Amino acid sequence: MDRTDHFYASVGAWNREKEAFLATVTEGSAAGGKVFVENGTMQSRKGAFFTESRIRQLCGKGLQRIDGQEVFVQPLGKQAKLVICGAGHVATALIRMAKLLNFEIVVLEDRPLFAESARREGADQVFCGDYAELLRQMTGSRDHYFVCMTRGHRFDQECLLEIFKKSHAYIGMMGSKKRSFLMKKDLVEAGFAPELVESLHAPIGLSIGAQTPAEIALSVMSEIVKVRSEHAKETALDEQVLEELTKAPEDGEQKMLCTIIEKHGSAPRSAGTQMVVTSLGRVVGTIGGGCAEAEVIMACRKHFYKIREGVPHPACEKIRIRMTTDNAEEEGMVCGGTILVLLEETDDLS
Repeated sequence: MDRTDHFYASVGAWNREKEAFLATVTEGSAAGGKVFVENGTMQSRKGAFFTESRIRQLCGKGLQRIDGQEVFVQPLGKQAKLVICGAGHVATALIRMAKLLNFEIVVLEDRPLFAESARREGADQVFCGDYAELLRQMTGSRDHYFVCMTRGHRFDQECLLEIFKKSHAYIGMMGSKKRSFLMKKDLVEAGFAPELVESLHAPIGLSIGAQTPAEIALSVMSEIVKVRSEHAKETALDEQVLEELTKAPEDGEQKMLCTIIEKHGSAPRSAGTQMVVTSLGRVVGTIGGGCAEAEVIMACRKHFYKIREGVPHPACEKIRIRMTTDNAEEEGMVCGGTILVLLEETDDLS
């Protein structure tokens, strides 16, 4: 399977519950070769470089050398799943914010009217019924973020007794300091290890003086993003970028995939961050914005010019962008830094 849009269609079909990674040859005779591996099995590839034996040599993430070729390995971060127990005013505000941050949102609510409100706000899944029973039917993972904001202590307790049995990245409960203390005491008495119970974020959210439902939701979402960033080992795949890559180009359109493959200093985005630039002027995704991103876009336009004029050029190239003290300060980056960006023609079928 060599067509690039077909290659990324395979990536798009990835089961987010399984470990997966992408690998790309960044230079040399096989530059532009790619492979998508899920649970240790090759699902699709572009070019002939990646064989089963070479795949077994890949490890970790970032730049490495395989049989004399430089390869960038990108473990794929699974989409974070936010499970909200309760669908009151704070929960509906939380749904709106989580959508902006590309969380998959599941809401549990035992009141039909409130469950319908969560659906209108855009939750991906809404289940109406007994909290404990619904949670017993649900699995957890290190990508699950659980938030309890039901209408009372008893319902929160029912939820937490089930949630703490599951694998999770985060558990938070809305409530006062006194209520949070009592809940932790109840959980320890129920048999959960004290160190596990202490991981409960209660009172929930960062301390920003929040008062309104929207402000409280902001404090909760900020805390969740903080936890996710502290524990992230992979770069989450930008779903908009992936969607763009799976679409066939319009007549006469070329696309360039731009991937940060190395970062030093305080550049705003990490290795694995991607965006797509098209010859029709569209940009999907971002690698950090500002002057650095503008420089990458300009490099893509030069590439499109070479394609249009028939100028010989590599289909895959690397550019290093140095954030000098001056332009770093302009973009709020006190220390500056450098990024190494891989540019790839996405319609190269070799």
